[in-house]
Amino acid sequence: MKKLSFVGILILLITTAFLSFSCEKDDICVEGTITTPLLVIEFFEINNTSGTDTPKDVTDLWVEAVNPNIDEDGNIVDPIQSQEQSVNTISIPLRTQETSTEYRFISDYAIDDMGNQTGNEDIITFNYETQEIFLSRACGYITNYTLSVPNGAVVTADTDNWIDTAVGIQVSEIDVQNENVTHVKIYH
Repeated sequence: MKKLSFVGILILLITTAFLSFSCEKDDICVEGTITTPLLVIEFFEINNTSGTDTPKDVTDLWVEAVNPNIDEDGNIVDPIQSQEQSVNTISIPLRTQETSTEYRFISDYAIDDMGNQTGNEDIITFNYETQEIFLSRACGYITNYTLSVPNGAVVTADTDNWIDTAVGIQVSEIDVQNENVTHVKIYH
């Protein structure tokens, strides 16, 4: 009888040891793990004569994808923002399964009495290459981007651009790997 209980305890200890060593750190994605970075855009004064970049807010800026994901009720699934705002920096996502993303940048955005958008709209196309990076089984993949040279960010010319089409966009960092630097500068 003592042999039987000794064997049972031994089997229990071996099973416990096996289970405790079978979990790997890859099974848990810890909070704070890096994710696919957003593209950081900063806005500057175009008529600055001081020789240094001077940040300039865009009044009532609204940013939306040209072809957003729409649900069955007609709502945008992944909106960039919930309301217009006057800012000099904005961070936006790029599409991970494509090599370009188009956004509408609307200054002086408002909704009129008829429910229509008003403001000055410029369309910017961001062109890039993607690189998927495997983090772990629990965290999966992230995507880093490399903006194309020389056309990493291009504004579509129209009759009333608020972004200067000649020198209005400058790619300052082609590698989009983190959100701690400005990747694109827009002058207006």
